[in-house]
Amino acid sequence: MRRRRSLLPAWLGAIALFASVALAGGYWLMLYMPGTSFRGEPAPLGEEGEALRERLHDHVRALSEEIGERHYWRPEALQAAGDYIEHSFQAAGHRPRRQAVPTGSWTFHNIEVVLSGGRLADEVLVVGAHYDTVRGTPGADDNASGVAVLIELANLLQDAELDRSLHLVAFVNEEMPFFGSEAMGSLLYARRAKAEGTDIMGMISLEMLGYFSDEPGSQAYPFPLDRFYPDTGNFLAFVSNLESRRLVHRAIGAFRRHAEVPSEGLAAPPQLGDIRRSDHWAFWEKGYPAMMLTDTANFRNPYYHGPSDTHDRLDYATMARLTVALANTLEAMAQR
Repeated sequence: MRRRRSLLPAWLGAIALFASVALAGGYWLMLYMPGTSFRGEPAPLGEEGEALRERLHDHVRALSEEIGERHYWRPEALQAAGDYIEHSFQAAGHRPRRQAVPTGSWTFHNIEVVLSGGRLADEVLVVGAHYDTVRGTPGADDNASGVAVLIELANLLQDAELDRSLHLVAFVNEEMPFFGSEAMGSLLYARRAKAEGTDIMGMISLEMLGYFSDEPGSQAYPFPLDRFYPDTGNFLAFVSNLESRRLVHRAIGAFRRHAEVPSEGLAAPPQLGDIRRSDHWAFWEKGYPAMMLTDTANFRNPYYHGPSDTHDRLDYATMARLTVALANTLEAMAQR
């Protein structure tokens, strides 16, 4: 009996050590991100930055105010949004192509621009944003903001010299009730890419990129992330699953070398369901690495999925800064 009692503290110590190592390992896997988030006051935009800010505002206003709600129950508006994106890509000097997405009684389209690579052209990086809305909202932040950034990335990267190919895609039918269905544009795209053997090295979903706040308490989280991240909603979030951890590390590391926008990152297990809520999920389903860039949606923006998600509520200066930094990030990721 005395011998057993003498071993008990050793066993308890071993268990405590194992638990500490497991917790530290879990923290490192999920929360560690390379580089350092920007802090401080960003430099003035300058002439080119101001012009970019105006273009971003024009895109968001055109989609959310002039076209408005864009979904299956307003098919002409959804088709008009696709036409607007196609014409904007053309104005940036590209030749967009359409991918038909049958949806009930209608056919809508994914709109894609391909920036061909050089030595590693068969390796593809996909960047996408959905252009539909839920019913009852003009969808300025969700997701005209992501589409506006996508359009301007096509403009900024027009003459970039890339080793890998870059595909910029505006997806249709991300919102419910089409999320996860045969009519989800990104799922159709990912399935076709898999069937054709396309080597997608990673996919980045642009999901709500316009709402930022410097007010303390403006940022919320699903439990228990509030224990680890700031309560001020002024950052861009980089979010992936654990399997795509390498991709999110490459993206946020490159972004932090160029950005004057704060950034936070997370690689989470599937139990955290909120990490699935955009087009990157479709690529996970087909086994591709994928991630989301977001202002965190309803965890920050009080107008999410409502009639007050209007273009006047967004921060276009921050959008301009993140667009430039993201263009530099994608160019770096598409290099050998």
